[in-house]
Amino acid sequence: MRLQARRIEDPGAASALNEAVRRIASIALVHETLSSSSDNDVAFDTVLTTLITHALELSPRMGEITIMREGELGLLESRLATPLSLVVTELMHNALEHGLAEQGSTLSIKLARYSNECVVTIIDDGVGLPDAFDVSTSSNLGLQIVRTLTENELKGTLTLTSTDLGTTAVLRFPL
Repeated sequence: MRLQARRIEDPGAASALNEAVRRIASIALVHETLSSSSDNDVAFDTVLTTLITHALELSPRMGEITIMREGELGLLESRLATPLSLVVTELMHNALEHGLAEQGSTLSIKLARYSNECVVTIIDDGVGLPDAFDVSTSSNLGLQIVRTLTENELKGTLTLTSTDLGTTAVLRFPL
């Protein structure tokens, strides 16, 4: 697909193919990382380190963006770790590709684990969301994937808030 994307003259089609390559690579990375665990439990914080490195390598502004991380989720059942990895990957990618595409330089990931739930907060200091943006009706494929995985696999909720100082995504899901 990468070869095809390089040969296509239509920038929109090339962008769509590159996006597909990125998603496939992310899914492969998640599955490779998770399949290396022989247990039902996955050290999610280790997985997240790999996902962050991968996201930075694919960022259009590689070298200009800092990803800060705070907190830990520890061991998660693989039934949660797999969809969570994909959701976090998509949210990081959206922040890097859209929120931080032209301004801002920091992406923060805050992790909190409580007795009955986990909370993952991703904050960028970029341009923010467009006016009247609604995550529940967005046609953005990445956000549709995030919504589906959050609701159906994680049984959780996602809220997006935005100001002119950036965007905050808060993902909550039960343990």
